[in-house]
Amino acid sequence: MSIKLFLILIYIVAGLIISLFTAFMTFYIIDVPIGMKMFSKIVLSIGITLPIIALLSYLIGRYFSKKFIRISERLHDISNEEFKLHARGDYVKELEDIHKTLNTVSNNLQHSLNTLKEKNSELSLMIRSFAHDFRTPLTIIEGNIEAIEDNLVKPDKLPEVMHKLKLETNYMNELLADVLVFIKSMQSVSNKENINLHAFINTDIIALLHEESAQRVQNHVDATCNIEFSKTDLKKVLHNLIDNSIKYADKSLMKIYTDNKTLIIEDRGKGIDSEEIDNIFKAFYTIEESKNRTQSGFGLGLAIVKNLVEKNGYEIYCDKYYVLGCKMIIKQKL
Repeated sequence: MSIKLFLILIYIVAGLIISLFTAFMTFYIIDVPIGMKMFSKIVLSIGITLPIIALLSYLIGRYFSKKFIRISERLHDISNEEFKLHARGDYVKELEDIHKTLNTVSNNLQHSLNTLKEKNSELSLMIRSFAHDFRTPLTIIEGNIEAIEDNLVKPDKLPEVMHKLKLETNYMNELLADVLVFIKSMQSVSNKENINLHAFINTDIIALLHEESAQRVQNHVDATCNIEFSKTDLKKVLHNLIDNSIKYADKSLMKIYTDNKTLIIEDRGKGIDSEEIDNIFKAFYTIEESKNRTQSGFGLGLAIVKNLVEKNGYEIYCDKYYVLGCKMIIKQKL
């Protein structure tokens, strides 16, 4: 049943009940007996009133029917991924509230859908990259095993081949370990703590580095600066960023400092090309085109860092305008 027909029937029945009740209560109060003549007048008045009530019901039902048809159309559009916004006002506050809610739902669904599509694209790329990186050592191992089985490897070369097989096996183990860490970094955050950054960097980061590496890290973080973060996650984030600086900064000094509660890790290395900056936090992305496994790694380090930072309520990006090396910035999300 349509809302228009429903309202017409409801108003007619209600009008009939109210008319009868009013008529009989009137005669009851004035204590006048109801004769046939008076009864016929009551029936006539009800007969005149009901069409008027039906007309008003029709007009009201038509008005609300259009409103609910519009809401139904909006819901249909949303189900078809057409997230149009409603800007018109409405005389009925509840209907306007419904449209405002639908606007919010549309915005949230559109954002969620775009994020899901982006994540799905990233996931597909990650799986392809993982398959490629995993297939390479697997092919090498398979080829060498076949060579051994076919007696194509001379006895004096066997230790060398076995050593290569061991290296490729270790590579696969390291790759799988990094992938597991990456997956774990996307899980919900553990308990966050109020951490004094200056003390934490000295005791949990610099103190655990090799002496030569530790001498290159300068801790200029404000002694009063605290951060709400999981200690385990923060340790992984800073170790990863410092390891990158050590690897690519060519023995230059790196500095860790804060600026208005923003944590900055800065080095004077070779830096990152501006066209590469938007991709460095993607899983399995490596800057080196050759993908030299001993130099570039698996391309998961910064992707793990990004996941850990974001699930703690912060964001990380590389300053593309810093030309003296690399500057990583971690700040709280607005």
